Amino acid sequence: MRFALALSLLLGAAPFAAPLSAQNLDPHLEIIVNPTTIMTEGPAIVAAGLLSNPTTKDLLVNGPFPTGIAFRLQLWRKGGLLGDDLMGQSDWSVLVQYEPTKQTFNVIRQTEQAFENFGGFPNLASAEAQLARPLRIGPRPDRAGRFYYNLIVDVQALTETDLDALQHWARGTKSQGSSNVLSALGRGVRSLLSRTLGGDKRRIIQQSGVFVVP
Repeated sequence: MRFALALSLLLGAAPFAAPLSAQNLDPHLEIIVNPTTIMTEGPAIVAAGLLSNPTTKDLLVNGPFPTGIAFRLQLWRKGGLLGDDLMGQSDWSVLVQYEPTKQTFNVIRQTEQAFENFGGFPNLASAEAQLARPLRIGPRPDRAGRFYYNLIVDVQALTETDLDALQHWARGTKSQGSSNVLSALGRGVRSLLSRTLGGDKRRIIQQSGVFVVP
């Protein structure tokens, strides 16, 4: 829970954190909500150990097959006329690729607001540490009510035939600007992540507790 503790200092108040069903197992997700500021700041997401699966590690380091991680965060309002209402969602993606000549792990993240190239990390642990930093993102409530968040994370090694598409996407990212990046991300990376590679496709789902916006 050190992630939640560190974030609570940033929030300046005791946070509401999603319960973790497997605190001692990797990977784990946290959705951290401060109900008093959620309408202006939104939630913070912690995602740790997403590269810890032995098959993922082997394909990433020895393949080498890049690893794609797709995130979808949904905001739900409880008690609609036909059940819970979906109030909004945010999608973002991460690509991790091993460079054997440099022996570094390159980490790229694309959100709806920004493209971030974190550069090369000397080992997988440091790359995972970057991914585990709290990220404030996602839809925010715009009215009073009872709400909760649902986070869906897909982790998948990309196939060898995807490498050309991945490199094309990276070149387009650098030359075409953020609006085209988002378009390419929607058409390309999401479709890449929809494929399976030897069963190495994992989906992790985490839900926050219900919180009240007065």
